[in-house]
Amino acid sequence: MSAPQIPSAGNNDYPDPDPNPGPNPGTSTSTGTSTGTDSTPQGSYGSYWRGYSINPPRHWARSKKRICDCANHDQEEWPFDFAELIIAPCAYRCPYCNEFNKALKTKHMASNLRRHITKTHIEGNPDVYGTLAVAPGEMK
Repeated sequence: MSAPQIPSAGNNDYPDPDPNPGPNPGTSTSTGTSTGTDSTPQGSYGSYWRGYSINPPRHWARSKKRICDCANHDQEEWPFDFAELIIAPCAYRCPYCNEFNKALKTKHMASNLRRHITKTHIEGNPDVYGTLAVAPGEMK
């Protein structure tokens, strides 16, 4: 009786065994904008969204809106449903309304923005935003 053969990483016949390896930061020419599918950060993290269920987002904010002024954070399409919003520390505009941060303060507003989206939109209008989730993002 012989022991089962378990392939090691060094004997892998495939150059990349991961079926969805994500972008290679050294060779990517993508702009990082959403294509209507799951949005992933391209190169540098900022605010973005990602799907979290088998249902793709079905409803989107009518106007495209950047929620920060960072040159390399170019996410501007925001779903209403079936997604998790990752809000980076540099964010200071609400993607859904113009009622948040009317003074346009740019420093230390991300936690307030996450709270605003949760309280005003998700809890305040669960029929529209009820399947959204909000999470803190990171700067890279």
